[in-house]
Amino acid sequence: MDFLSGLNPQQREAVAHVQGPLLILAGAGSGKTRVITHRIAHLIDREGIYGPSILAVTFTNKASGEMRERVLKLLNHLPAEAGPMVATFHSFCVRLLRRDGATLADLRRNFTTGFHIYDDDDQLALLKQIYKKLGLDDKFMQHRAALSRISHSKNQKQGPADLYKMSADPKAAKLAVVFEHYQQGLEAANALDFDDLLLEAVRLLQYDTEVRQLWNRRLQFLMIDEYQDTNRSQYELMRLLSEAHSNVAVVGDEDQIDLRLARRGHPQHS
Repeated sequence: MDFLSGLNPQQREAVAHVQGPLLILAGAGSGKTRVITHRIAHLIDREGIYGPSILAVTFTNKASGEMRERVLKLLNHLPAEAGPMVATFHSFCVRLLRRDGATLADLRRNFTTGFHIYDDDDQLALLKQIYKKLGLDDKFMQHRAALSRISHSKNQKQGPADLYKMSADPKAAKLAVVFEHYQQGLEAANALDFDDLLLEAVRLLQYDTEVRQLWNRRLQFLMIDEYQDTNRSQYELMRLLSEAHSNVAVVGDEDQIDLRLARRGHPQHS
């Protein structure tokens, strides 16, 4: 199959691009998913790239499932094990930590690769226990609001100590104490919340050179959809996974995209 057929000149240029960084600027409804899937198929079928060495990252399970299905269909229903790795940021981090995360135990108390993943209900239950222990109630701060503040701090790579240093009033200082107990509760249960999945994957790659080099060899091509929505930890994860090469393609809205990763070279534009 000719994976360039039916594409406009800019789309063909993006699909045919192989080595080096690639920036694809595309608005909603402009066919960006088609470009990504055709590029993956082109790399595997025409360039001979080993399918599992390609990682495509999306933001939802639905999007990753649809992208994987489209690629396999383009490749005449190639067996899934020979296809690309298509995942959300969080599901990729789970795979990384379960497979190669043992040395994270040097950095995180009680950590094992059999860790639990806390969902919203688990987080809420833990926070309610902490409120009770500290003699707080929701007049101090609604439970979900507190969890949202903690999540925001984590996304900024700030821990309880950072939150305490920045606190401008007693309420903020008390939230830092809640945050500290919350993190201690997660560690005691060998549990990670969704923010921790990203943070600890990044911390593992920064700490363990052998694991970082292993994944740099394993993944030769990275593709990131909706790049304008990536946060600091997601950006850092992709940077660490691509230290050994510059084969990073990012796709984003031209009115919103942050060019941090694309600046590592001279990307093509579509």
